[in-house]
Amino acid sequence: MGKRNVSRCTVPARNEEVFVKVVNSNEQNSRQFAVNAYDKESENKTPLLVFAEDKQMKKDNLGPGSEKLYKIQTADVKNKIIFEIIQEGSGGGIGVSTNNKGLSNVVIRLK
Repeated sequence: MGKRNVSRCTVPARNEEVFVKVVNSNEQNSRQFAVNAYDKESENKTPLLVFAEDKQMKKDNLGPGSEKLYKIQTADVKNKIIFEIIQEGSGGGIGVSTNNKGLSNVVIRLK
């Protein structure tokens, strides 16, 4: 069984949609991962809908040095969401930046 790396960050849910940019900062390797988002105050962690390029996503693959913008539907969330990236067998976690200009609420860099 390979190494499993689960990384989480908290994102404010100020609007009905939250945007998270994920960047693969590794210039040699692709990164395969699963994405999950849920209301931080939810007891049962009911998943929120996550979209990329107008398609609902649960798993994705980013090529070397590439990036993608994910949209999370947060209409029923009052305060914050938890955004998870689950990497199986590769990757060294994530780096999170919340001081961003532009469309995304947060930028996540895969190591």
